[in-house]
Amino acid sequence: MTPWWSFNGLKYKLGRFKFMLALLIITSLVGYLGFSLGGESDIWQENKIKDQDYRLDNLYSELDEKIRQINYLTVELEVEQRANEQIQQELLDIREESFALRRELNFYQKVLAPELVADGISVEQFNVEATNIANRYVFRFALVQTNSAKRYARGNIRVNLVVSQNDEKRTLDLAKLAKMSKKNLTFSFHFFQYFEAEFDLEPGMIAEQLAVKVIQPKNKWQPYKSFTQKFDWPELEE
Repeated sequence: MTPWWSFNGLKYKLGRFKFMLALLIITSLVGYLGFSLGGESDIWQENKIKDQDYRLDNLYSELDEKIRQINYLTVELEVEQRANEQIQQELLDIREESFALRRELNFYQKVLAPELVADGISVEQFNVEATNIANRYVFRFALVQTNSAKRYARGNIRVNLVVSQNDEKRTLDLAKLAKMSKKNLTFSFHFFQYFEAEFDLEPGMIAEQLAVKVIQPKNKWQPYKSFTQKFDWPELEE
């Protein structure tokens, strides 16, 4: 026996005409609902696309603004770099001029303090500065020929630092603290040579005095000579 809710059962129970009419109504209703839902889906998609376009336009605007800012900052950086290069060149010119003046004053150096000159060499422009790292410092100085010798000055240096810690004075090898290699401690120059290095001090250490020893070993061109020049530790703003 065919169940009444089956396709043939409904057709038998309602009759051919009513069954076809019911089928037509159901088909029309399903089509209407599908059309309505499809239209709403199209509207939702259209609104979604508009929203995405709006957000995309905003992102492009922000990107353009960022690019303009980057270009502006790049130009500013280039200007600052050029100004810094000019300042560095001016400092170099001043330093070389100072070295030239020192060579001209060699006569007075030999008369007033001959112990500070070894074969026409002196320590000039010694300076110590604090860095932006706690207990870290940088020292700079130059060896300068103070005469008109045409030969290269050759030798090596030693740099010591006198400190006090726990009421006890100690002498430290500043070259070791600064991790300077043997090559960094040798010199071979005509006119001048520049030295620079960073070093760290232990917390609680109080620096008092620095000493630079210049050694010119004996060779066929020069006898052995050496001298030590001392500098008080400067007052630093840390």
